[in-house]
Amino acid sequence: MKRIQTMLVLFLLVTGLIRANAQTATEIESANKSCKVVFLVAYSTAGADADKAFAMANDAKKSLKSSSVIVKMNTSDAANSSLVAKYRLAGAPLPLVLVLDKNGTPSGGLVLKDATAEKLVDLVPTPKTSELIKALADGKSVYVVVYKDAMPSQKDIMNNCATACSKMDNKSVTVKVSLDDKKETKLFQTLKCDVNAKEPVTYVINSAGQVTGTHAGLTDVNTLVSSAKKAPASSCCPGGAKAGGCK
Repeated sequence: MKRIQTMLVLFLLVTGLIRANAQTATEIESANKSCKVVFLVAYSTAGADADKAFAMANDAKKSLKSSSVIVKMNTSDAANSSLVAKYRLAGAPLPLVLVLDKNGTPSGGLVLKDATAEKLVDLVPTPKTSELIKALADGKSVYVVVYKDAMPSQKDIMNNCATACSKMDNKSVTVKVSLDDKKETKLFQTLKCDVNAKEPVTYVINSAGQVTGTHAGLTDVNTLVSSAKKAPASSCCPGGAKAGGCK
């Protein structure tokens, strides 16, 4: 009887440990399912600096209200090793706050000495940038078509982009953005869009997050494909993405 009791206690301890170990990943997964931004506070030892990082993340969360959550992760815990590898945190200066988009894709991160609540909120991507960095995280190139409703050639341009995507074996996607969308101001600034453009402009971003082509008006499909495959020496990640979407 005593042996059975001992085994039962050990079983409860082990299963409790498993639940605790899975907690960080579960919290992130739950936030993703609820389409919430995650401020992931990564630290290795508890203390004043970790507390400051938590407080800063909390201030950022207040700005987004119910659309975000804070998740704490001890990188020294072996149970979190897969998450440390996934978010490329091995050897990173800690503590830091990593911003995970609503779709779970990292959109940027800041170490404590560089972080402010405002900067963390600024790393939260716009809706269209969210689509963009998700595609990059999936290893795809992106055709960003910036247009206005009154521009007549947009349908033909979208058709050409669709054809280019098929020629890329569906390793590319098209993101269509209206110049009248006030939510996308940050993206327009990053791409240096001409707000007075008379025809749609297609910005080609390769799978490494590099802007490799800017094409005004209707563009030949082969040109779109070659632009997507081009890889310049320097890199530029749209939307400020620094983790997971840019190499």
